Amino acid sequence: MHDWVESLLALQELDIRLAKMDEQLRSIPDKRKEAEKQYAAETEALNLAKAAFKEAELAARKYDGEINALLEKKRAFQSKSAMIKNNDEYRAALLQIEMCDHAVGTLEEKQLEAMMALDGLKETVALREKDLASGKKRAEGMLEDLKTLTANCQAQIDELQAKRPELLKPFAERYPDEPYLERYTRLRAGRGNPTTPCVVPVLDESCGRCRMKITAQLKNDTVNGKLTFCPSCSAMLFWE
Repeated sequence: MHDWVESLLALQELDIRLAKMDEQLRSIPDKRKEAEKQYAAETEALNLAKAAFKEAELAARKYDGEINALLEKKRAFQSKSAMIKNNDEYRAALLQIEMCDHAVGTLEEKQLEAMMALDGLKETVALREKDLASGKKRAEGMLEDLKTLTANCQAQIDELQAKRPELLKPFAERYPDEPYLERYTRLRAGRGNPTTPCVVPVLDESCGRCRMKITAQLKNDTVNGKLTFCPSCSAMLFWE
């Protein structure tokens, strides 16, 4: 393997590590948003459960007022019936009292159903509160992990960046007139995935990146240490 290839491969290894660290850093905001989104959903679920419970509680209390009003109406008819001497009026009063009893019975059945529903909603609220407490703990843990990951990635990036100037020296000192570094930099700046190598070996007379078969002339040029590129994916080729 030619010296300039070894220098490029060392630089490429460092640059790929840098790209992977940068990729992790750029993914952190989305991960943070996902953790916050999940916690917000659990908070909303609890708020909805509390709102449903409050609405059901108000409905159950409403039955108390309606029942008390009917009982008061019944007592009024009972008081009047004691003073009625006309049979028709008396029977009419008794009918009103009976209708009040029937209405009270219907409302009490509905009230019982409402109370049963209220118990179920109360359990739902308790469950959502438990979910939110777990969600909060989970979200806080995830955010703390992301904070640590951010610090670790940045520390590794700083460490790798500090090593890069040393890897660039051979090109300035030994190959100042050769386009090795310039062509490598151009390839790295292209639209390809920065974590994918752009300097690759020839394997079985094919490009080590896209596996496209190369010509005999291109193979000979690569073996002789000339600067060659894959005609398919533009990767810089070398012979091991």
